[in-house]
Amino acid sequence: MPSNNAPSTSPVLIVGAGPAGLVTALTLLKNGVPVRIIQKDAEYHIGQRGPGIQPRSMELYNYLGVLPDLMEAGQTLKRRCAYEMPGGIKPAKIFDLIPYAEPTPAIPYRNGILMGQAHYEEILRSHLAKNGVFVELNTELVSFEQTEDKVTAHIVKRIAGEEIHETAVTEWMIGADGGKSVVRKQLGLTFLGVTKEHDRIIVGDIEVKGLSMDYWHSWGHAPAAFVDLRPTEYENVFALLTYTPAGLDPLLQSHDALVTYLKETTNRTDLEFGKTTWLSEYRPNIRMVNKFGEGRVYVVGDAAHVHSPAGGQGMNSSVQDAFNLGWKLSLVYKGVANPSLLDTYTEERLPVIAEMLGRTSALFEEKKAARANNFKDAKAHPKVFHQLGVNCRWSSIVVDEQPGAEAAKTVEASGAYLDLEDTPTILYAGDRAPDAPGLVRVGGDANETTSLFKTFDCTRHTALLFTSSLGNLEPVLEALKICPAGFMQTVAILPQVSETPAKIGGVDLTMVDKDGHASAGYPPAAKGYPIVLVRPDGTVGAVVRDAEGVKQYLEGVFAA
Repeated sequence: MPSNNAPSTSPVLIVGAGPAGLVTALTLLKNGVPVRIIQKDAEYHIGQRGPGIQPRSMELYNYLGVLPDLMEAGQTLKRRCAYEMPGGIKPAKIFDLIPYAEPTPAIPYRNGILMGQAHYEEILRSHLAKNGVFVELNTELVSFEQTEDKVTAHIVKRIAGEEIHETAVTEWMIGADGGKSVVRKQLGLTFLGVTKEHDRIIVGDIEVKGLSMDYWHSWGHAPAAFVDLRPTEYENVFALLTYTPAGLDPLLQSHDALVTYLKETTNRTDLEFGKTTWLSEYRPNIRMVNKFGEGRVYVVGDAAHVHSPAGGQGMNSSVQDAFNLGWKLSLVYKGVANPSLLDTYTEERLPVIAEMLGRTSALFEEKKAARANNFKDAKAHPKVFHQLGVNCRWSSIVVDEQPGAEAAKTVEASGAYLDLEDTPTILYAGDRAPDAPGLVRVGGDANETTSLFKTFDCTRHTALLFTSSLGNLEPVLEALKICPAGFMQTVAILPQVSETPAKIGGVDLTMVDKDGHASAGYPPAAKGYPIVLVRPDGTVGAVVRDAEGVKQYLEGVFAA
C-alpha cells in the first residue's frame, strides 16, 4: 500500500469530472487559477444521460469559447410523434415539445441543442487539455479535513490493481461528485427531499434500425407500459426511456427480454433492435443542500441538487453553479476580494435551485398526465426553462438605483425564474445581461460590426457607459479605479450619430450603437441610469446613475 504525501501543486482540487466539475475547472482556468480534477471511475462516462443544452448555457459557453464546438456536434430537438395503439405505425399526434423561436438582437440563442453527455464531456475535456489539464481517472477522494488556510484531502489512486494513497494539501476543494457526493456528506450538508420510488423507469441508449431519426417516437401510455425513443447525434442510435408495471428487473438483466418487450410494447416487429450502449434504472430524486459550501469547500451540480428529468434543467443549472462560483473564487484566490464574497454563491443560487425543483417536479407530473392521454392534451414546455430569466436580484452584492428596484429585490417579489421571452420586464441588477449586435468600434473598420456578447469577458467585469446621458465621465472613470487593474474593461457606447464619432479618452473601447440595439436592450440608460456593470458570469451587477453607485458596487465585490 504505497503512499505519497507530496502536497498538491494546484490551489483548487475538483472532485468529479462530469459537466459540473469540467465547467468549474474550465472557468477557473480561464481566470488563471490552476486546478486539479479527479474522477474515481476507471473510464469516462458513456451515453446520452442529460442531453439538453439550454439557451442560457449556450451564452455561458460562448464566454468560455466552447460554444462553436458544441453547436457543430449537437442537434436540434426533433418533433415528438405519439403513435396510435394497437398498431404503433399511425401517428396519433405530432407536436413540438419546444417550438422553434426566432433569435432576437437581445437573445441570439433562443433554441437549445441536444448532445449526449459523453460527447459533451469529451468536448469540455478537449478544452481543458488545451490548458494543460487532464482528468485523473481511478482517483478517489476518501476523506478530507480543512482548517482556516487549507484543505487536506486523502486520496486513493488505483493503478494496475495497486492502491496508492496520497495526502494532498490544497487551498480550496470543490465537490462535483454527483448525487452520492462524498464531499457533501463529509462536509455535513443536509440533502432533504423525496425519492419517487413509484416512478422508476429504464433509461439508456440502444441501436434501432428501420426507424426514422426525424422524430422523437412514443408508444403506449402510463400507468401501462410505454416506450420513448429519441434520436441522438449518432446514426441509428436512440435514447431509450421506458416503463412497464410488469417490472423492470428482467429487462435490465436480459437483452433478449428487453428486445422482446420493446417489440411487443411498440407493436413494431419491423424494427431491428440492436445492442445497448448503456442501460440503467432511474428513480427521480428531488433534493437540495441547505447551503452550497462551508469554509474552503464547496459543492456544485448534482452534489448540491438533484431533480426530476423534466425540463432539462439539471445539467444547465450545474453550468450556472460553476460560473457563479468560478469567477468569485478566482478573485478571492488572487487576493483582490474578501473570502466573504463566496458566501454570495449560496445566497444567489439557493433560491434559484429551490424554484427549479418546484417547476421541474410540476412539469414531470404534467407530462405523466399527458402521457396517460396519449399526449392528446400535451403542451409545449414553458420558455422559462430556457433559463434566460434566471436571476439574483435579491443578492447583497448587486446594486440598482432605479425606482422599483428595492421592491423587486426579493425572491417573493420577482421569482428566481422569470419568463423574459413572453413577459418582458424592466432590466434590473441581478438579471442576465442582454446581447446587442450592430456595434461599430471607433477607430476600427466602419463596415465591421461586433456585439456585446463578443465583448463580455468571463475573466473581468465590463463597465457599459452610455455616454448620451452620462455627462462628465471623469468621476465615473476615477471611481472605476477601485477595481484592481486587469479586472475591469470599460466600454463607452455612443448613440447613433451622423457625424464622425471620436474615441473617448480613458476607456478601453468606444463603440457606436449603429443599429440601436444596445439602447433598446438596456433601457435604464435612457432613464438616467447610464452605467451598467456586467459581471464575468454575464449577470448585471449594477445599474447606477453616477460615480457613487459605481463605488458602492465595487466596494462590495472587491473589498480586501
